[in-house]
Amino acid sequence: MHAKDTQPGTDALPRLAPLEARTLVDQVVDAIVEATATGAFLPGDRIVEAEVARALNVSRVPVREALRILESQGIVVNERYRGMRLMDVSADRLEKILKVRNALETLAAHEVLDLKPEHPDILSPLEARVRELHAAVAAGDSFGVARLDTEFHRTLCKISGNGVLLQSWEPLSRQLTIIFGLSTLQKPIESIAREHDDVLDALRAGDRAAVTEMIRVHILDYSRELDYEGLVRAHRFGRRAKE
Repeated sequence: MHAKDTQPGTDALPRLAPLEARTLVDQVVDAIVEATATGAFLPGDRIVEAEVARALNVSRVPVREALRILESQGIVVNERYRGMRLMDVSADRLEKILKVRNALETLAAHEVLDLKPEHPDILSPLEARVRELHAAVAAGDSFGVARLDTEFHRTLCKISGNGVLLQSWEPLSRQLTIIFGLSTLQKPIESIAREHDDVLDALRAGDRAAVTEMIRVHILDYSRELDYEGLVRAHRFGRRAKE
């Protein structure tokens, strides 16, 4: 038998490891985001490929690919001679992220309202996210609240039916999870859930002006109350005190 006869056919190859490999990379990405959202990594911290691989019990290959994905999304930066580190989030950068997010989600909400007369159940996915959010609050799961906060807004963009809008919003999603994750260390998670109740109520009422204002208040006013840089400094000080 020729050696080539023992090899799988080319057509079979796409059904093998690549799907699992992508899943593993996604898991590593999520693990790094969760560690950052819960304060294990802080802005400016080095993220050492070998240490992450050892902690997650995986090879360095999926960690390397995960860091590339996070770099493309502006979450980590590769600095010469310093390696990968978590991107700093200044008050100015946070303000810009929030303004872009407000513009995108206001548009998404308006398009949802335009679709609502012909699709009366269009808000059902958002209602499901809010129920999950309240369950996370009841369980005291701060990271779960941060993750579901982001998922609520992703769902809003999805149900708008505007794929271009969603593609524009998606690169912000993990940055938002990290920011909101750390903010739950400062902000009562019950109030986060109530803010989403208010947005959902405005959408149910179908009042475009009210929806616009509620999203602005939720995204800009409430978020501007967050001293993100101060929170990071306090958390870093607390971490050093434990060392």
